[in-house]
Amino acid sequence: MLDITKYVSPGMERTVKKVVSADDTVGNSSLYLEQFLSTSACINMIVRMATDMVDKALPQGFISVGYHTEITHEEPTMMGAEVSYKVALEEINGNRLIFNFQVTDKRGTVSYGKHVRAVVNYPKLLEKAKERMEK
Repeated sequence: MLDITKYVSPGMERTVKKVVSADDTVGNSSLYLEQFLSTSACINMIVRMATDMVDKALPQGFISVGYHTEITHEEPTMMGAEVSYKVALEEINGNRLIFNFQVTDKRGTVSYGKHVRAVVNYPKLLEKAKERMEK
């Protein structure tokens, strides 16, 4: 079994600032919400940040895959606002990487939650997926 702690460790974090664009409003299911940062855009950014943070550190043949995400989107923020995404690796539990995240704008917290990724052997994952398709 791979010792993940040789490659990544709790305390790693990344922050990205960006201006909310029209692409960040995609996923809102109501025309009334089309000018607001969508929850799905928040999740997408968090997943990309966590993946980028760990996958490049893992040995060849290993990747991380999404396992679980919890999100609270507590305040609205609109297109044109600058938001800051912060993702921090809080814990390693076996092959699970547990991240906490927060999205803020100039007024405070917009969204927060937890994202869990599992480190897996890519060739084995591919083989398992192909077997599943054949059944």
